[in-house]
Formats: sequence, C-alpha cells, structure tokens
Amino acid sequence: YERVTKNAVLGLWARHSRINLVGAHIDVFSGEWTQKDAGIGTSIDSFYEYLLKAYLLFGDEEYLFIFQEAYRAAMLYLFKDPWYVEVNMNSAALVWPLFNSLQAFWPGLQVLAGDIEPAIKTHAAFFSVWKQYGFTPEGFNLATFNVQQGQKSYPLRPELIESTYWLYKATRNPRYLDAGRDMLASLQYGARCRCGYCHISDVEFHQQEDHMESFFLAETVKYLWLLFDLGAGPDNLVENGPY
Repeated sequence: YERVTKNAVLGLWARHSRINLVGAHIDVFSGEWTQKDAGIGTSIDSFYEYLLKAYLLFGDEEYLFIFQEAYRAAMLYLFKDPWYVEVNMNSAALVWPLFNSLQAFWPGLQVLAGDIEPAIKTHAAFFSVWKQYGFTPEGFNLATFNVQQGQKSYPLRPELIESTYWLYKATRNPRYLDAGRDMLASLQYGARCRCGYCHISDVEFHQQEDHMESFFLAETVKYLWLLFDLGAGPDNLVENGPY
C-alpha cells in the first residue's frame, strides 16, 4: 500500500507545471490535467496536507522535499495576503478570487510546517467570514465580499476548527479559545436538531438540511474537544489525523 501510494504522489508531482503548481483534476489513464485550476482548497487540499503529514509520520524526506517545493509555489502564486485564490497552474493567471471552506485547513498545516505568522493572519481572515454569517459558506467571493451564488451551504466541516486547535496549541493565545467558543455556539444554536446536527443549506438564513456527515463526529467535534481539553499533551494524546 505504501509503494502504490507513493507512486501516485510521485506521478502527480512529475506532472507539476514549470512554476511548481498542480491542477485540480487529472486523467488517471492519460496523465493529462483535465482541470488546470491551482489552489489550496477543493480537490487539491489533501495533496498539500498529506505530503507534510506523510513526512512527519514516516520520516521520508522525499515527501518533505516535494512539500517544500509545492508550498513555496503556493505562497508565491496563490497567496494574496491574507487570502488565497485559484490560478491557472501554468501561467498563474487569476481564475477564481474565491475563499472556499476547504481552504480553512491551511493555517493548521502552516503551524505544522513552522510558518506561524501567515497562519495567524489567514486564520483571522477566514474566521471573520464565520463571524459574519455564523458559519463558513462553501464559497465566499473575494471580489464582492459576498457569499458565492450556489455555494451557500455549510456541511458541518471541521477545517477551520482544526486550524484553531493547532494555532492555540502553538501560541496558547486565548483568542483561539474564544474563537472555538463562538464556533461551538454557532453549532449549538444554528445546527442542532432533534436527532443530531444538521447541514446548513444557506448560511445567510441558517436554513437546516436533514443530513449529517460522519466527519462531523470524526473531526469537527473531535477538534473542539481537543481545543478545550487543556490537559491534553504528548503523554496522553495521539495525533492520528482526521480519523
């Protein structure tokens, strides 16, 4: 399994552009990119996340080298302080001036990489969207600073809470406990329903949808628990990733 997985990683990286960006979708038979939008969110987030985590878990420096090259390119071409955008992987031309909710894992990844200052700034920007609506929509347009049409839902995602946890662990700044309290309150008062917690189909009107993904229990609630469990430490905690 490790060999097959690493071959897939190396295959993706072998097809990076000359500016070290990768696209969002690739044809697994031809190896051709079918969507050349580069970003850190939807369809690409796990590429960055598990490069670093694979190095931390296995100690394989090849993963670290690829992560460092990919991270430098992301910070050079995707970072529009404090936000991130999507660009063409070959030309770096702007494609989408959009914050999407899966980007919210990034400040936590930056903490693991030791890049704290940009993590703090980006987390503050992402959390400002949560504060504005009570949840993060799937898409938030950075040109209009409004919710992106067709991307108004919040399916109980954990990424922003995960980054809040990592930033609190790194800085011990109580502002992250306050942020966690606010996010917990949103879930309790906006998403709680008779049999659990509901998706929010529209963050502007807090309309509930009768659905709850398994990652809500596996990740969202877990990171809230770890954030507020101030006694958790290296002697009684195993960092095992999302699941």
